[in-house]
Amino acid sequence: MTKQLYKRKSGILAVIFAVFFAAATGANAADQKSDFLNRDIIIGDENAPIEIIEYASLTCSHCATFNEEILPELMKKYVNTGKVKIVFRNFVFTRNAFDVFASSLSRCVTEKRFHPLVGLYFKRQRTWLKYQEFGELQQTKKYGKYAALGFARGEAIKIAKIAGMKESEAYQCLARTDVLKYLMDGNKEARDKYKVNATPTIIVNGKKTEDYQFETIEKAILAASK
Repeated sequence: MTKQLYKRKSGILAVIFAVFFAAATGANAADQKSDFLNRDIIIGDENAPIEIIEYASLTCSHCATFNEEILPELMKKYVNTGKVKIVFRNFVFTRNAFDVFASSLSRCVTEKRFHPLVGLYFKRQRTWLKYQEFGELQQTKKYGKYAALGFARGEAIKIAKIAGMKESEAYQCLARTDVLKYLMDGNKEARDKYKVNATPTIIVNGKKTEDYQFETIEKAILAASK
């Protein structure tokens, strides 16, 4: 099974920070009013006896497969019956500008809109992850890297707008460095606590599963139920 491997933070984050600040469009970040979901978002009964944590990247094709094919099975058999709760956590590939911007935007909506937006990023990966265009822009002289990052930001915002976010709200969100810090802190916790280095990574009651297939997760659920 091929997984999208995590790459450590690099100098690209410094450039992304600059693009974040440019997104402020002259407004003070402290004055922004975009929502900030700086907590776990739970699917199901918060008091369910078994907890599944899904670490996912919005640019990961395997995560999209999990969201579209495996999650509905888990919902039907275990979540809707009150046996399991699922916690979604962003795991951001920091060298992937599309991922950084989309993950940030996913944290700047109301809780009710969080999963619909995440689902839309997964469902429309082929339309907004334009790596060829991004690479071509990077190769242009002088301001190529900034143009490429601005392009990635714009594509991420397009999906957020489809999900109901106003463009002004998107720019306000991307002016907030506390959102980016939250995501980077989450990456660190994932690596330190669960040794996450690929997505999707599934944790069942504190134990990492070997893969994200339904049969593997169900086996872990049954073991945790004993």
